[in-house]
Amino acid sequence: MKHLFKFSFFAAILLFAVACEKEEVTLEEQGHQVPEMRLKSYSSGTHDGFFWSIWKSDGSTGYCNYQNGSGGNYSVSWSGFSGNFTCGKGYSSGSPNYRIGYNLGAYTNSGGGTFGWYGWTRNPYYEYYVNETWGTQSPHTGTWLGAFNTDGGGYNVWTRWMTGKNIDGGDGFRQIYSSRVWKIQTGQNRVITFANHYNKWKSLGYTLGQMNIPAIMVTESWGTNVNGYSNCTIWAN
Repeated sequence: MKHLFKFSFFAAILLFAVACEKEEVTLEEQGHQVPEMRLKSYSSGTHDGFFWSIWKSDGSTGYCNYQNGSGGNYSVSWSGFSGNFTCGKGYSSGSPNYRIGYNLGAYTNSGGGTFGWYGWTRNPYYEYYVNETWGTQSPHTGTWLGAFNTDGGGYNVWTRWMTGKNIDGGDGFRQIYSSRVWKIQTGQNRVITFANHYNKWKSLGYTLGQMNIPAIMVTESWGTNVNGYSNCTIWAN
């Protein structure tokens, strides 16, 4: 959850979210030897009924390959990566009522970052996460607000104020996130009942704003010389 460059990512989302079928950008096809010169900073589209996107921070170096599988499946592998990237499949607009089924078939991450449900809101500006697992560096910073149980697991709730740019270019936004007490195991069918997180955050005084912005089951990684792999399938539940 590096979050230093998200304005360019979601500014691009707002430009491309209305697209229908776009040509998939497989980053591997753009060159393994010098990806810092050839990787696009943002690509998105729809695939088998799902919105997908991949973004990387300016100046990132190393190898990163995102691929769409059938239905709600995607995979991403990275090695020697320095910088910050986010990618995944989901929906072109968020909702407090989503119930997302998923199976994280494989996951490794030698650096920072997270895997889980992710999006933004306006009025007020929030960047939100439901963190199901994460890399070797914990994403948990800010103010701890408490804990609760849902979908068979315990979650801690955290928030912090960010002084960087929000999705519309203004100054400042708030992060709110629920993180599993224990990281999930791979290869199991699971559910995120997002309404339970939304309502818990609201009960703590943090009500999300307008959610007509894409939301994805995100794989995010950040750090220096980071390696990893993620393979996930999501479905409506």
